[in-house]
Amino acid sequence: MKKDVSNNSCCVFTMRLFSNFFLIFISPCVFADPSGFGTSALLDLFRSLSDLMVNVIDPIFGFLRMPDASPGVGLVIVFAGAGCLSRILFIKYRDLNMLIQMGRLFPNSEREFANRYPDFEDEMLKFPVMSRAWFEFCETLVLPNENSHSQIFKNTVRPHVFFNIDRLEIGVDSEKSWPKLFVGLGLFVTLFSLSFAFGEASSARFIDLGAQEVLVAELMGAVSVTLYPVMSSVLVYLILTVALRHSEKSITLRLNQLNDKIERGVRFITQEDLSQQSLVLMQKQLEAIQSLNHALTSVKEWE
Repeated sequence: MKKDVSNNSCCVFTMRLFSNFFLIFISPCVFADPSGFGTSALLDLFRSLSDLMVNVIDPIFGFLRMPDASPGVGLVIVFAGAGCLSRILFIKYRDLNMLIQMGRLFPNSEREFANRYPDFEDEMLKFPVMSRAWFEFCETLVLPNENSHSQIFKNTVRPHVFFNIDRLEIGVDSEKSWPKLFVGLGLFVTLFSLSFAFGEASSARFIDLGAQEVLVAELMGAVSVTLYPVMSSVLVYLILTVALRHSEKSITLRLNQLNDKIERGVRFITQEDLSQQSLVLMQKQLEAIQSLNHALTSVKEWE
């Protein structure tokens, strides 16, 4: 079996083939020239651009021509995915640990919450991520009156408005794009490897049918090898997607438990309750003013 492979690279072959088809399609419509000079000049221009593109890309992605390049890239993708998975698990453990410590800080009753409220500020300074949300939540609290028998704190806004993933800037929202990046990288490397394999196969010439059958078998083997990066990226995509969803669900569940515990320490009052209390106070003031006017009138009549 004899095989004569041309010296032109696969990228040169592909770009020249594309430029020839492109010229055939557009030259009769746009670049029509009776003398044929314009078409020839445009063809030379496309060939020059093709050579320039090959000279730029070949030093960067030329290593993909090597037989073991695609499996190596696939292994690198797996290792990079393992690093990203470690980062996601670290964020999950860090945030869950902080939320668990916060949950232990708050009591389960309204009276205990009122008794320990002065100590919360010092404890919150130990959690910089939670301190801002806590101070904003404290601005919505209705402090008990010193003369009142009930020392229960009341809140006008639910805790989950302040203690959520967006406000606290915790969770794995910024890492949600990682699986798609791995898939894109795997497809990019696989397509380049396929273009090199098909280019080398298309530039080969044979003297008999047996050599052509051997080339087809070798081409199928080369194509199967080039699929390693995309298969690795899909595997990493699945693992990271499961890890991200599980981490997000765990953090959200723990955060909801924290909000429920804070809710049990205070008594929620709505805007309607505040309006009704204000109305009652206004009625009492009106009755007091009427009583005062009646008393003044009685004094004047007595005089």
